[in-house]
Amino acid sequence: MPNLPSIIDRNISTLNPFRSIAKMQQQMDRLMDNMWNASGAEDLDLFPSTSFVPACNVEETESHYLMSFDVPGVKKEDIKVELRGHTLCVSGERKKEFEQKDKTTYRAEASYGEFLRSFELAEDVKSDQIEAQYENGVLRVAVPKTRASKSETIKIGEGKGGVLWGKNKH
Repeated sequence: MPNLPSIIDRNISTLNPFRSIAKMQQQMDRLMDNMWNASGAEDLDLFPSTSFVPACNVEETESHYLMSFDVPGVKKEDIKVELRGHTLCVSGERKKEFEQKDKTTYRAEASYGEFLRSFELAEDVKSDQIEAQYENGVLRVAVPKTRASKSETIKIGEGKGGVLWGKNKH
């Protein structure tokens, strides 16, 4: 890949091998917070059954970074896209619609809950022109570039020295 995307995902829990470690870290953080705040101890849930982290694909074209988030079952009004400095944050909640008390659940694989995905944007983006669209459970975010990114090959010189290494001192 000649050009790697200039967008970095800060949500470690999306990396499958580390998902359980990240969840455990979050729970430990909550446990420590609750230890210091006695009022929160009664609602402590050390092992929640599910959590929702939407998958995200990031692609780069000549003019844009394109991100698509899989958010099935999430309503458009429950999603928030915001720019915090140079960090693009996508947050929301997938709500459990209905719980029936007179049934027995044998297997529950659906995930529910709040989510936050954050991405550090490159310097070469037009942050005031970011667009977001939602359709059929997919959120698409287009981040335009200020200029087309291109690779350049740097010639490697011979010898010891140069301006930075003291050869061409004034």
